[in-house]
Amino acid sequence: MIGRNDLCPCGSGKKFKKCCLDAKEDRTPVNSLSKEGMTFAIPGVKPSPKEIERLTITYQEKIRNSTIWDQMVKEFGEEKAEEMLKEFKAKVE
Repeated sequence: MIGRNDLCPCGSGKKFKKCCLDAKEDRTPVNSLSKEGMTFAIPGVKPSPKEIERLTITYQEKIRNSTIWDQMVKEFGEEKAEEMLKEFKAKVE
């Protein structure tokens, strides 16, 4: 997550609180689930690569702490489940 005093990810060189913070706070995510996976659409500033990496880590942790993880381990074994978990990534299109 971007801190208020971090540089703004838009590249302006300003602190986030003095640049795009208001636009970010007004963003309401819209999500949907399809055969390709879960999609979140959020209008506004494109997330930085660091934010996307943090979203991926959070997403993978949520999978690991869910019943989906238990089923993956049961069906494929822990080693294969770990490999599969690496495929769960946040991406921006």
